[in-house]
Formats: sequence, C-alpha cells, structure tokens
Amino acid sequence: MPIVSCIVTTLPEEGKTVEKKLLEIPGVEVYGGGLKEEENAYHIVIVLDAERYSDLEEIERRIKEIDGILQMAVVEAHFLEEFEKIEEGEIYPINPFRGLRKAEKEAERAWLGEDENGEKEVH
Repeated sequence: MPIVSCIVTTLPEEGKTVEKKLLEIPGVEVYGGGLKEEENAYHIVIVLDAERYSDLEEIERRIKEIDGILQMAVVEAHFLEEFEKIEEGEIYPINPFRGLRKAEKEAERAWLGEDENGEKEVH
C-alpha cells in the first residue's frame, strides 16, 4: 500500500478552507496546518494512503483541483508493500509500455533483414 506524506501550501486566507476540503477526499489524512507569516503562506501536512500508485495519482489530481492551493510537495514516499504484493502475484502492475518489447523485436528483425520467423529475407 503506497503511503506518501506531503506539504500542501496555500494562500494564507485559504488554509482552513483547503484543510476542510482535503478531509473530504478519501485516502487523505490531514495532520494539521499553520500559517507561516514570513512566507505569507499556510502549510498543511497530509498523508496519502492508497492501494496502488495509480490511486495516488487520482488523489493528487483531486487535491490539485482545490482552489487556493499554491503547491503540493512530497516529503516522503513508501511503496514497499505494493512491490511485495506485485512479487507475490496479489496485484499486477499496469504497464504503460505494453507492446514495447514486440516493437523492439520487429525493429531488430527489420534492421537485420529477417522475416517474422527470424529467416533472412531474400531480395
């Protein structure tokens, strides 16, 4: 289960409102916030907790839709449990490069002048 701790920076006057909106998003735990007058910003400490990395991306998308947020910075990320589940076959990673190996092999055969069976093509 991926867990990511973050600092969300908001406009000073938006801090408390953003905190409340963050609490409405499943998978977001709000640990509190505070005004940094010297920076003219409000910082909120949050932790994102999801089953898969792709779920974290969805949570991040929802957070970034909140008005008043200036920045979201990752402090620490922990993905070990997700990797262990992949190794044990409990979950399967989504491969954005699916088909890449096949394309590489086809390009190599074309470069070597071979057909799909690995035989030299006669011209």
